[in-house]
Amino acid sequence: MSSRVLTGFVAAVAAVSVAVVGIPTDTAPAAAADPTSTTNTENLDRGLISLRTGGGNFLSWRLLDADPAGTTYAVYRDGARIGVTGTTNFTDSGAAAGAAYTVRPVTGGVETLAAATPTVALAAAYQDVPIQIPAGGTTPDGVAYTYSANDASVGDLDGDGSYEIVLKWDPSNAKDNSQSGYTGPVYIDAYKLNGTRLWRINLGKNIRAGAHYTQFQVFDYDGDGKAEVAMKTADGSTDGTGVVIGSSSADYRNSSGYILSGPEFLTVFNGQTGRAMATADYVPARGTVSSWGDSYGNRVDRFLAGTAYINGSYPSIIMARGYYTRSVVAAWDFRNGTLTRKWTFDSSSSTNGSAWTGQGNHQLSIADVDSDGKDEIMYGAMAIDDNGYGLWTNGQGHGDAYHVGDLIPSRAGLEVFKVNENTSKPAAWMGDARTGAIIWSNPTCGCDNGRGVSADIYAGSPGAESWSSAYSNLYNTSGASIGRKPSSANFVIWWDGDAQRELLDGTHIDKYGTSADTRLLTADGVHSNNGTKATPSLQADILGDWREEVIWPTTNNTALRIYSTTDATSISRASLMQDRMYREAVAWQNTAYNQPPHPSFAIS
Repeated sequence: MSSRVLTGFVAAVAAVSVAVVGIPTDTAPAAAADPTSTTNTENLDRGLISLRTGGGNFLSWRLLDADPAGTTYAVYRDGARIGVTGTTNFTDSGAAAGAAYTVRPVTGGVETLAAATPTVALAAAYQDVPIQIPAGGTTPDGVAYTYSANDASVGDLDGDGSYEIVLKWDPSNAKDNSQSGYTGPVYIDAYKLNGTRLWRINLGKNIRAGAHYTQFQVFDYDGDGKAEVAMKTADGSTDGTGVVIGSSSADYRNSSGYILSGPEFLTVFNGQTGRAMATADYVPARGTVSSWGDSYGNRVDRFLAGTAYINGSYPSIIMARGYYTRSVVAAWDFRNGTLTRKWTFDSSSSTNGSAWTGQGNHQLSIADVDSDGKDEIMYGAMAIDDNGYGLWTNGQGHGDAYHVGDLIPSRAGLEVFKVNENTSKPAAWMGDARTGAIIWSNPTCGCDNGRGVSADIYAGSPGAESWSSAYSNLYNTSGASIGRKPSSANFVIWWDGDAQRELLDGTHIDKYGTSADTRLLTADGVHSNNGTKATPSLQADILGDWREEVIWPTTNNTALRIYSTTDATSISRASLMQDRMYREAVAWQNTAYNQPPHPSFAIS
């Protein structure tokens, strides 16, 4: 259904109205990859947690890809064996908070030794990670600001098999790109789950604060078993050891608070120390501000970021600029201490550039949509192949919400569900993720359709259900209405014991029902982030079994509160973080308008 450019830097071909363009910067052949492999290679431990319930202690732990089929688990409390289970959760009825637990896999009747340090049962169904709020300040025009904890990500920063948290602090005067005004600097912290702060990075006065400016990626890029942190920096950014990047005195802010001049960098930081390990000029450079769609600084600084296995063997950093008009995406490797740009996709380079103009979303996704073992960059109404050339664009334009996954399990491959901002286009559409061909769509609503979700939330209909702000219906995999839509169109989370996802919105979790939604969790003493987007700091399977945790900052921003389910489940499957596509989704979750992660498969 689609074509790729095999020769030349710029070309265009027809395939679902597809134009193709790329500017490779490394012509070496890609490494061979197993086209069936979707496994992420993080070396994770069991992630055992013990949470307090009304009936005792609920234990949950990871099933790992390396566990042989038929593995069972022996559970020990305070050194004494108390049971064996074939699932990855266990309720110790009547046990006291403070009991210490270990879990030992049993294969062929033989137990594997447990971790050296037992897990102590918590006194609640959540755990708090203490965090250290930065001091506030005053802008050059005399406006005071304070800080609140914002988006977070995770990575194994020290190689011990468990995740650390990387947290962004936003000042109270953070701005959307469309808003003028000074902002305070952005801080990035790293914390162990016991609250130990590993480092703090101050991005400085030449990085503006807001959802579209700092997209930070946490991943092990160089293959040493320890995650790095990559993000855009500028003159005056200070790493976790106190070393300043570029000039410490430069100030490029104009009288409207925008930063439209001065150098821009991409920096990779050491995950253990926060030390800047490598810095390169950011690609693309801003160039002429008006070439991005306006002259005052809104569209020039719309950034996206992700992590992708573009050669199928190891992860690359994906950094992008623009989506309303011009879109530029660059792929970088960080290996042996060096940043190397692999390729650059530029929509303005095409001889048929109008086909690629304005097709990006407020977020991206990463997925192997052509099943060759290498990842594509899903960029709204277009996809960029692993080699940096355009794969497809279907001309549906810009939108605010985006979901890529195995949304229709009965058909081969992955699908993409997207809402449209263009009032003359379909309000929302479901498409083939490999070709962009539309499978079904909603009629135009004559409106900016700002929210939309696609996920399996209803057991009465196979595959994912889809809904959006524009219409009051819930749609099945064929685009047929099957009843009322949920009460929210935000995040979705695997929380209770079945295969369907629940609704995560603001600081609560609901179960979808055909007549009404049922509240499963109301989190007290915490706040959501990003204004009306009402998103958590992070949603991901970071502890326990395959179901997902949600992290919210406490109301006073002194801790990150990690909630985990205490519902039993008979479903056993490997940690979602060992699925490559899901793990990449957790990395890009903090990008611009945050979206929930999807794995490469459907759970049933």
